[in-house]
Amino acid sequence: MKRSFAVATAVGTIAAMSACASGGTAGSSSTDPITIGVIGPKTGPLAEIGENQVAGAEVAVEQINATGGVLGRQLKLVVQDEQTTPETAAAAVRNLSNQGVNLIVGMLSSASCLAVAPTLEGMDIAMVATGCTNDGLTGKDGQAAPYRNFFRTSNNDSALIGPLAKTIAEKFPEATDYSAFGYNYVTGTTQWGLFQKELKNEGVPVKVTSETFVPIGEQNFGLQVQKLVNGVSDPKKSALYLGTFSSGTGSFLQQAAPYDLSSKFAVIANPGGYYPIARTLNGVAPEVWNSYDYNYAAFDTESNKKFVDDFKAKTGKMPVDWSYDAYVGVLGMKAAIEKAGSAETAKVVESLAGLSFETPGGKLTIDATSHQSDAPVVITNTVGDTSATENVKVLETVVLRK
Repeated sequence: MKRSFAVATAVGTIAAMSACASGGTAGSSSTDPITIGVIGPKTGPLAEIGENQVAGAEVAVEQINATGGVLGRQLKLVVQDEQTTPETAAAAVRNLSNQGVNLIVGMLSSASCLAVAPTLEGMDIAMVATGCTNDGLTGKDGQAAPYRNFFRTSNNDSALIGPLAKTIAEKFPEATDYSAFGYNYVTGTTQWGLFQKELKNEGVPVKVTSETFVPIGEQNFGLQVQKLVNGVSDPKKSALYLGTFSSGTGSFLQQAAPYDLSSKFAVIANPGGYYPIARTLNGVAPEVWNSYDYNYAAFDTESNKKFVDDFKAKTGKMPVDWSYDAYVGVLGMKAAIEKAGSAETAKVVESLAGLSFETPGGKLTIDATSHQSDAPVVITNTVGDTSATENVKVLETVVLRK
């Protein structure tokens, strides 16, 4: 907490200087492009996530501009690197503010969002978060939003974990002995705690056989994998909770491949973006139950088909969770500007509260009080298959709406 406060204070100190200069978007002429800042990890071990975020935002902007833009103006993106720390995320927000950018979408790490959110109002910035999942960033259970200028179009931890735990409890009631392996940061440990609680609420007598949490960015898991697998006594009762993402998940599964995880555990559960890693494993990805905001096969709508087609034409790949979330974030910002009739921060903030707009997953509404959206949760069961799209067979998708 002290670290986050220090970052918030540092950004707040600069806010007084930068807020007066933040008219690059809001104060520009009626024909100039409206600039939206996109923040995500462009470098480091999580760079693939940032690439997917930026590509999703770019597809949204290209579609919007092709149909006339917003209020007769084109949209333009400016990208900043979040990297993996609150300090670098704060610097990214500062850089955008100094360029006069007052509208921001994206970000990934909850630790970064927790550091940045308190500073937004002072910097005259409206932010739509599309990746940070910490419950405390928006009003919990309908309570008032803690940060006036911070909104979220993606799901929070509780929304993601509850449905995953319930699904696992229903389909694998005999799996009671849980091994956990994840990242040691606020979201990693919080989600694991919520998962255990929800399993117990569903009547599963959870027994934790091992817990291993490693720093974000760690890649060498050989000893941890060996210890984890050797601790399994009865595969029919054993389950693996995998709380890593991006390259960390890929490294873990590659190093665990010789042990054939599917034969050691009755079920593998993973919250967060799993599909983009599964497709890199050349058809041998183990069967995993995943909970997040999106899978390309989950939504049978014309707008989702167009999003998938346009994203694939742009990147050569199918869109993933992070692509979709950033795409929706830009759609939300567009809808807020149109509702406000302006790109000025105060008016956009006012219009984001209670905003409803269409997405490939259906209508999404940002609660006026909590600033949390009612985004659907997508439970996806996948397994590696060389004959399937991108070497990943989608066995089942379940879309849960609030």
